[in-house]
Amino acid sequence: MKKIKLIIGTVILIFLFGCGAPKATMQLDTKAKQLKPSADKALVYVIRPSALGCAIGMKVSVNDTYIGTTGGKRYIYTFLDPGKYSITSKAENEAEILIEVQAGKTYYIEQIPKMGWLSARNQLEPLSETEGQNKISKCKLSTKCEALNKNS
Repeated sequence: MKKIKLIIGTVILIFLFGCGAPKATMQLDTKAKQLKPSADKALVYVIRPSALGCAIGMKVSVNDTYIGTTGGKRYIYTFLDPGKYSITSKAENEAEILIEVQAGKTYYIEQIPKMGWLSARNQLEPLSETEGQNKISKCKLSTKCEALNKNS
């Protein structure tokens, strides 16, 4: 009986407090999905389309500089100068992807949560533009996005 009460209580808390990183307003979300990189910058989205482990925020960094935290069905973005970068995502493990970006282009990276021992684990995978746009359309912008906070 205690286990049932604990499970019900946990489910209620998840519904009350939502999943992971809070989402931004609809207006900011729509604007962020329509961004275009300038002629001298690349635009990189990190998308977490899965609800698995939604209560666990995963911090994302580019070359050891924090750019934001994702939650279930959330995304973040950043603008980068052309060049090579290491993008890392911290959960129970640390996932890394190396990318080379070109000015004027948009890149999409999927953050894939997996079950871990104590918390969620994660993996990073590049997406095509079509896949990225499809997956980002099902997500909301995280308010824990440093690019958003710099522009507000």
